[in-house]
Amino acid sequence: MGREYVFTAIDEFLVSQPNGYFVIEGDLGVGKSAILAEFVRRTSRSWPTSTSVLKASIEPVNSWSICTQLIDRYNLPYPTLPPEASQDGNFLAKLLDEVSTQLNDGERLVIAIDALDEVDLLGHTPGANILYLPSLLPRGVYFVMTRRQVSLPFTVHVPQHLLDLMQYRAESRADVELYLKRAVDQPEIRAWIENRNLALETFITTLTDKSEYNFMYLRYVRQDIERGLYHDLNIENLPAGLEGYYEDHWRRMDMMTKPLPRTKIKIVYILAEVREPVSRKLICDFSDEDALTVQEVLDEWDQFLHEQQIDSQTRYSVYHTSFRDFLHRKDIVQAAGVTIPGINAMIADDLWEELFGNE
Repeated sequence: MGREYVFTAIDEFLVSQPNGYFVIEGDLGVGKSAILAEFVRRTSRSWPTSTSVLKASIEPVNSWSICTQLIDRYNLPYPTLPPEASQDGNFLAKLLDEVSTQLNDGERLVIAIDALDEVDLLGHTPGANILYLPSLLPRGVYFVMTRRQVSLPFTVHVPQHLLDLMQYRAESRADVELYLKRAVDQPEIRAWIENRNLALETFITTLTDKSEYNFMYLRYVRQDIERGLYHDLNIENLPAGLEGYYEDHWRRMDMMTKPLPRTKIKIVYILAEVREPVSRKLICDFSDEDALTVQEVLDEWDQFLHEQQIDSQTRYSVYHTSFRDFLHRKDIVQAAGVTIPGINAMIADDLWEELFGNE
Protein backbone atom coordinates (compact mmCIF):
# COMPACT_ATOMS: atom_id res chain seq x y z
CA MET A 1 0.00 0.00 0.00
CA GLY A 2 1.72 3.19 -1.14
CA ARG A 3 5.52 3.07 -0.66
CA GLU A 4 6.08 4.89 -3.95
CA TYR A 5 9.19 6.59 -2.53
CA VAL A 6 10.82 3.15 -2.15
CA PHE A 7 10.10 2.04 -5.71
CA THR A 8 11.27 5.40 -7.07
CA ALA A 9 14.55 5.06 -5.15
CA ILE A 10 15.14 1.52 -6.45
CA ASP A 11 14.41 2.50 -10.05
CA GLU A 12 16.76 5.50 -9.81
CA PHE A 13 19.49 3.23 -8.43
CA LEU A 14 19.08 0.70 -11.26
CA VAL A 15 19.20 3.46 -13.87
CA SER A 16 22.07 5.48 -12.43
CA GLN A 17 24.43 2.71 -11.32
CA PRO A 18 26.17 0.10 -13.50
CA ASN A 19 25.69 -2.55 -10.78
CA GLY A 20 25.35 -2.73 -7.01
CA TYR A 21 23.44 -3.55 -3.86
CA PHE A 22 20.19 -1.85 -2.79
CA VAL A 23 19.25 -2.67 0.81
CA ILE A 24 15.84 -1.94 2.37
CA GLU A 25 16.10 -1.83 6.15
CA GLY A 26 13.35 -1.64 8.76
CA ASP A 27 11.78 -3.04 11.91
CA LEU A 28 9.77 -6.24 12.06
CA GLY A 29 6.30 -5.91 10.58
CA VAL A 30 6.72 -2.65 8.69
CA GLY A 31 6.19 -4.36 5.33
CA LYS A 32 9.66 -5.11 3.92
CA SER A 33 8.59 -8.45 2.40
CA ALA A 34 5.49 -6.90 0.83
CA ILE A 35 7.62 -4.12 -0.67
CA LEU A 36 10.05 -6.62 -2.16
CA ALA A 37 7.23 -8.75 -3.59
CA GLU A 38 5.62 -5.67 -5.17
CA PHE A 39 8.99 -4.57 -6.54
CA VAL A 40 9.43 -7.96 -8.25
CA ARG A 41 5.90 -7.79 -9.68
CA ARG A 42 6.47 -4.29 -11.04
CA THR A 43 9.96 -5.02 -12.31
CA SER A 44 8.89 -8.08 -14.26
CA ARG A 45 6.35 -5.92 -16.08
CA SER A 46 8.12 -2.62 -16.59
CA TRP A 47 11.81 -3.48 -17.08
CA PRO A 48 13.53 -5.74 -19.61
CA THR A 49 14.91 -7.47 -16.52
CA SER A 50 15.75 -11.03 -15.57
CA THR A 51 14.70 -11.51 -11.95
CA SER A 52 15.54 -14.34 -9.56
CA VAL A 53 13.43 -14.30 -6.40
CA LEU A 54 14.57 -15.91 -3.17
CA LYS A 55 12.46 -15.64 -0.01
CA ALA A 56 14.44 -16.46 3.08
CA SER A 57 11.47 -16.53 5.45
CA ILE A 58 9.77 -19.46 3.64
CA GLU A 59 12.57 -21.27 1.84
CA PRO A 60 15.91 -20.51 3.52
CA VAL A 61 18.23 -18.88 1.02
CA ASN A 62 21.92 -19.74 0.67
CA SER A 63 24.62 -19.33 -1.96
CA TRP A 64 23.88 -22.85 -3.23
CA SER A 65 20.24 -21.97 -3.99
CA ILE A 66 21.23 -18.74 -5.75
CA CYS A 67 23.70 -20.65 -7.94
CA THR A 68 21.07 -23.29 -8.75
CA GLN A 69 18.56 -20.69 -9.91
CA LEU A 70 21.12 -18.88 -12.06
CA ILE A 71 22.20 -22.11 -13.78
CA ASP A 72 18.59 -23.06 -14.46
CA ARG A 73 17.46 -19.63 -15.67
CA TYR A 74 20.40 -19.00 -18.00
CA ASN A 75 21.10 -22.59 -19.12
CA LEU A 76 24.67 -22.49 -17.83
CA PRO A 77 26.77 -25.62 -18.50
CA TYR A 78 26.93 -27.01 -14.95
CA PRO A 79 24.97 -30.27 -14.45
CA THR A 80 26.10 -30.39 -10.81
CA LEU A 81 27.38 -27.83 -8.35
CA PRO A 82 30.95 -28.09 -7.12
CA PRO A 83 31.34 -28.66 -3.35
CA GLU A 84 32.76 -25.18 -2.85
CA ALA A 85 29.53 -23.58 -4.14
CA SER A 86 28.21 -23.45 -0.57
CA GLN A 87 31.58 -22.81 1.08
CA ASP A 88 32.71 -19.54 -0.49
CA GLY A 89 31.60 -16.97 -3.05
CA ASN A 90 33.97 -17.82 -5.89
CA PHE A 91 31.56 -20.01 -7.84
CA LEU A 92 28.69 -17.54 -7.39
CA ALA A 93 30.94 -14.73 -8.66
CA LYS A 94 31.89 -16.89 -11.65
CA LEU A 95 28.23 -17.51 -12.52
CA LEU A 96 27.38 -13.81 -12.24
CA ASP A 97 30.22 -12.99 -14.65
CA GLU A 98 28.89 -15.56 -17.13
CA VAL A 99 25.35 -14.24 -16.86
CA SER A 100 26.54 -10.67 -17.33
CA THR A 101 27.99 -11.57 -20.74
CA GLN A 102 24.53 -12.82 -21.82
CA LEU A 103 22.74 -9.56 -20.99
CA ASN A 104 21.82 -7.34 -23.91
CA ASP A 105 21.97 -3.56 -23.75
CA GLY A 106 19.44 -2.32 -21.21
CA GLU A 107 18.94 -5.72 -19.61
CA ARG A 108 19.62 -6.27 -15.92
CA LEU A 109 19.88 -9.25 -13.65
CA VAL A 110 18.17 -8.36 -10.38
CA ILE A 111 18.42 -10.90 -7.57
CA ALA A 112 15.87 -10.16 -4.84
CA ILE A 113 16.58 -11.59 -1.39
CA ASP A 114 14.12 -11.18 1.46
CA ALA A 115 14.93 -11.26 5.20
CA LEU A 116 18.71 -11.26 4.92
CA ASP A 117 18.89 -11.17 8.72
CA GLU A 118 17.26 -14.62 8.90
CA VAL A 119 20.06 -16.34 6.99
CA ASP A 120 21.66 -19.11 9.06
CA LEU A 121 25.25 -18.10 9.86
CA LEU A 122 26.13 -21.46 11.44
CA GLY A 123 29.43 -22.58 9.93
CA HIS A 124 29.85 -19.27 8.10
CA THR A 125 33.46 -18.44 7.27
CA PRO A 126 34.67 -15.57 9.49
CA GLY A 127 35.30 -12.39 7.53
CA ALA A 128 33.22 -13.48 4.52
CA ASN A 129 30.10 -11.61 3.39
CA ILE A 130 26.75 -13.04 4.40
CA LEU A 131 25.65 -15.61 1.77
CA TYR A 132 29.18 -15.17 0.40
CA LEU A 133 27.85 -12.29 -1.67
CA PRO A 134 30.60 -10.93 -3.94
CA SER A 135 32.26 -7.67 -2.96
CA LEU A 136 32.52 -6.89 -6.70
CA LEU A 137 29.75 -7.33 -9.26
CA PRO A 138 29.86 -7.39 -13.08
CA ARG A 139 28.02 -4.79 -15.13
CA GLY A 140 24.25 -5.17 -15.19
CA VAL A 141 24.03 -7.27 -12.01
CA TYR A 142 22.14 -5.98 -8.96
CA PHE A 143 20.91 -7.27 -5.63
CA VAL A 144 17.81 -5.81 -3.96
CA MET A 145 17.57 -7.07 -0.39
CA THR A 146 15.63 -6.55 2.83
CA ARG A 147 16.90 -6.82 6.39
CA ARG A 148 16.23 -5.77 9.92
CA GLN A 149 18.43 -3.17 11.60
CA VAL A 150 21.04 -5.68 12.76
CA SER A 151 24.75 -6.01 12.21
CA LEU A 152 25.64 -8.46 9.44
CA PRO A 153 28.95 -9.39 7.78
CA PHE A 154 28.68 -7.40 4.56
CA THR A 155 31.45 -5.34 2.92
CA VAL A 156 31.35 -4.49 -0.78
CA HIS A 157 33.27 -2.37 -3.29
CA VAL A 158 30.46 -1.50 -5.69
CA PRO A 159 27.66 1.08 -5.44
CA GLN A 160 25.48 0.46 -2.39
CA HIS A 161 22.34 2.24 -1.23
CA LEU A 162 20.70 1.75 2.16
CA LEU A 163 17.08 2.86 2.46
CA ASP A 164 15.98 2.98 6.11
CA LEU A 165 12.18 2.76 6.21
CA MET A 166 12.16 4.04 9.80
CA GLN A 167 13.34 7.45 8.58
CA TYR A 168 10.19 7.94 6.48
CA ARG A 169 7.62 8.45 9.22
CA ALA A 170 5.42 10.94 7.37
CA GLU A 171 5.30 8.72 4.28
CA SER A 172 4.61 5.63 6.40
CA ARG A 173 1.75 7.38 8.17
CA ALA A 174 0.21 8.35 4.84
CA ASP A 175 0.47 4.73 3.65
CA VAL A 176 -1.19 3.42 6.82
CA GLU A 177 -4.02 5.94 6.47
CA LEU A 178 -4.51 4.87 2.85
CA TYR A 179 -4.68 1.22 3.96
CA LEU A 180 -7.30 2.03 6.60
CA LYS A 181 -9.38 4.18 4.24
CA ARG A 182 -9.76 1.08 2.07
CA ALA A 183 -10.30 -1.23 5.04
CA VAL A 184 -13.36 0.71 6.28
CA ASP A 185 -15.21 -0.37 3.13
CA GLN A 186 -15.36 -3.92 4.52
CA PRO A 187 -18.83 -4.61 6.02
CA GLU A 188 -17.47 -6.03 9.31
CA ILE A 189 -15.16 -3.07 9.84
CA ARG A 190 -17.87 -0.55 8.97
CA ALA A 191 -20.34 -2.25 11.34
CA TRP A 192 -17.76 -2.20 14.19
CA ILE A 193 -17.25 1.53 13.65
CA GLU A 194 -20.96 2.34 13.45
CA ASN A 195 -21.81 0.31 16.57
CA ARG A 196 -19.50 2.60 18.53
CA ASN A 197 -20.76 5.81 16.92
CA LEU A 198 -17.29 6.59 15.63
CA ALA A 199 -16.53 8.99 12.84
CA LEU A 200 -14.53 7.31 10.07
CA GLU A 201 -11.75 9.87 10.45
CA THR A 202 -11.56 9.17 14.20
CA PHE A 203 -11.22 5.44 13.54
CA ILE A 204 -8.51 6.00 10.93
CA THR A 205 -6.53 8.51 13.00
CA THR A 206 -6.71 6.53 16.25
CA LEU A 207 -5.78 3.19 14.69
CA THR A 208 -2.98 4.83 12.73
CA ASP A 209 -1.51 6.12 16.00
CA LYS A 210 -1.96 2.76 17.74
CA SER A 211 -0.35 0.88 14.85
CA GLU A 212 2.91 2.80 15.22
CA TYR A 213 2.88 2.56 11.38
CA ASN A 214 3.33 -1.22 11.53
CA PHE A 215 1.46 -3.15 8.84
CA MET A 216 1.72 -6.48 10.65
CA TYR A 217 -0.19 -4.91 13.55
CA LEU A 218 -2.86 -3.65 11.14
CA ARG A 219 -3.18 -7.07 9.53
CA TYR A 220 -3.80 -8.76 12.87
CA VAL A 221 -6.15 -6.13 14.31
CA ARG A 222 -8.18 -5.97 11.11
CA GLN A 223 -8.61 -9.76 11.15
CA ASP A 224 -9.68 -9.71 14.79
CA ILE A 225 -12.27 -7.00 14.20
CA GLU A 226 -13.66 -8.90 11.21
CA ARG A 227 -13.83 -12.10 13.27
CA GLY A 228 -15.70 -10.35 16.07
CA LEU A 229 -12.95 -10.84 18.65
CA TYR A 230 -13.12 -7.17 19.70
CA HIS A 231 -16.89 -6.99 20.11
CA ASP A 232 -16.42 -6.02 23.78
CA LEU A 233 -13.84 -3.27 23.22
CA ASN A 234 -13.94 0.38 22.24
CA ILE A 235 -11.23 1.78 20.02
CA GLU A 236 -9.42 3.33 22.99
CA ASN A 237 -9.00 -0.14 24.50
CA LEU A 238 -7.45 -1.77 21.46
CA PRO A 239 -3.81 -2.81 22.03
CA ALA A 240 -1.11 -0.38 20.93
CA GLY A 241 1.80 -1.48 18.76
CA LEU A 242 2.77 -4.94 17.57
CA GLU A 243 4.29 -5.93 20.93
CA GLY A 244 1.17 -4.71 22.69
CA TYR A 245 -0.97 -6.73 20.30
CA TYR A 246 0.94 -9.94 21.02
CA GLU A 247 0.69 -9.33 24.78
CA ASP A 248 -3.04 -8.71 24.56
CA HIS A 249 -3.62 -11.80 22.42
CA TRP A 250 -1.49 -13.94 24.75
CA ARG A 251 -3.74 -12.92 27.65
CA ARG A 252 -6.93 -13.33 25.66
CA MET A 253 -5.93 -16.90 24.78
CA ASP A 254 -5.64 -17.59 28.55
CA MET A 255 -1.93 -18.33 28.29
CA MET A 256 -1.28 -16.75 31.70
CA THR A 257 -4.08 -18.32 33.73
CA LYS A 258 -3.33 -20.41 36.80
CA PRO A 259 -2.68 -23.25 36.47
CA LEU A 260 -0.76 -22.59 33.28
CA PRO A 261 -2.01 -24.34 30.11
CA ARG A 262 1.34 -26.09 29.79
CA THR A 263 0.36 -28.32 26.88
CA LYS A 264 -0.80 -25.39 24.77
CA ILE A 265 2.27 -23.33 25.68
CA LYS A 266 4.60 -26.21 24.83
CA ILE A 267 3.08 -26.71 21.37
CA VAL A 268 3.19 -22.99 20.53
CA TYR A 269 6.86 -22.78 21.53
CA ILE A 270 7.70 -25.90 19.52
CA LEU A 271 6.18 -24.26 16.42
CA ALA A 272 8.33 -21.19 17.01
CA GLU A 273 11.55 -23.14 17.56
CA VAL A 274 11.34 -25.62 14.68
CA ARG A 275 12.10 -22.75 12.26
CA GLU A 276 10.77 -24.60 9.19
CA PRO A 277 7.42 -25.99 7.99
CA VAL A 278 6.49 -29.02 10.09
CA SER A 279 3.63 -31.53 9.87
CA ARG A 280 1.05 -32.13 12.59
CA LYS A 281 2.45 -35.64 13.10
CA LEU A 282 5.92 -34.28 13.75
CA ILE A 283 4.52 -31.74 16.22
CA CYS A 284 2.81 -34.66 17.99
CA ASP A 285 6.13 -36.50 18.13
CA PHE A 286 8.02 -33.48 19.45
CA SER A 287 5.40 -32.60 22.08
CA ASP A 288 4.35 -36.17 22.97
CA GLU A 289 0.72 -35.08 22.60
CA ASP A 290 -2.09 -36.67 20.59
CA ALA A 291 -3.24 -35.39 17.19
CA LEU A 292 -6.52 -33.93 18.50
CA THR A 293 -4.76 -31.83 21.13
CA VAL A 294 -2.22 -30.54 18.60
CA GLN A 295 -4.91 -29.72 16.05
CA GLU A 296 -6.89 -27.73 18.61
CA VAL A 297 -3.82 -25.56 19.26
CA LEU A 298 -3.16 -25.18 15.53
CA ASP A 299 -6.76 -24.03 15.03
CA GLU A 300 -6.60 -21.55 17.93
CA TRP A 301 -3.36 -19.98 16.68
CA ASP A 302 -4.01 -20.22 12.95
CA GLN A 303 -3.69 -16.48 12.34
CA PHE A 304 -0.04 -16.65 13.42
CA LEU A 305 0.75 -19.69 11.29
CA HIS A 306 1.62 -20.19 7.65
CA GLU A 307 0.22 -23.35 6.05
CA GLN A 308 1.69 -24.92 2.93
CA GLN A 309 1.39 -28.23 1.12
CA ILE A 310 4.66 -30.16 0.88
CA ASP A 311 4.70 -33.75 -0.40
CA SER A 312 0.90 -33.96 -0.01
CA GLN A 313 1.19 -32.96 3.65
CA THR A 314 -0.03 -29.80 5.37
CA ARG A 315 2.89 -28.23 7.17
CA TYR A 316 2.91 -25.33 9.59
CA SER A 317 5.38 -22.59 10.44
CA VAL A 318 5.25 -19.34 12.37
CA TYR A 319 3.96 -16.66 9.99
CA HIS A 320 6.23 -13.85 11.09
CA THR A 321 9.53 -13.54 12.92
CA SER A 322 8.10 -10.86 15.21
CA PHE A 323 5.92 -13.47 16.95
CA ARG A 324 8.95 -15.68 17.57
CA ASP A 325 10.80 -12.69 18.99
CA PHE A 326 7.86 -11.99 21.30
CA LEU A 327 7.95 -15.57 22.59
CA HIS A 328 11.66 -15.14 23.31
CA ARG A 329 11.10 -12.05 25.46
CA LYS A 330 12.40 -12.72 28.95
CA ASP A 331 9.21 -11.79 30.80
CA ILE A 332 7.02 -13.87 28.46
CA VAL A 333 9.34 -16.89 28.73
CA GLN A 334 9.28 -16.64 32.53
CA ALA A 335 5.50 -16.18 32.67
CA ALA A 336 5.03 -19.18 30.37
CA GLY A 337 7.10 -21.39 32.65
CA VAL A 338 9.28 -22.75 29.83
CA THR A 339 12.92 -22.61 28.86
CA ILE A 340 13.97 -22.17 25.24
CA PRO A 341 16.85 -24.66 25.64
CA GLY A 342 14.36 -27.12 27.13
CA ILE A 343 12.04 -26.83 24.11
CA ASN A 344 14.95 -27.30 21.72
CA ALA A 345 16.21 -30.28 23.72
CA MET A 346 12.74 -31.85 23.45
CA ILE A 347 12.86 -31.48 19.66
CA ALA A 348 16.44 -32.75 19.43
CA ASP A 349 15.74 -35.78 21.64
CA ASP A 350 12.85 -36.86 19.43
CA LEU A 351 14.90 -36.46 16.26
CA TRP A 352 17.79 -38.39 17.79
CA GLU A 353 15.49 -41.23 18.81
CA GLU A 354 13.93 -41.32 15.34
CA LEU A 355 17.35 -41.47 13.66
CA PHE A 356 19.13 -43.90 15.99
CA GLY A 357 16.41 -45.56 18.07
CA ASN A 358 17.68 -46.94 21.36
CA GLU A 359 21.23 -47.55 20.14
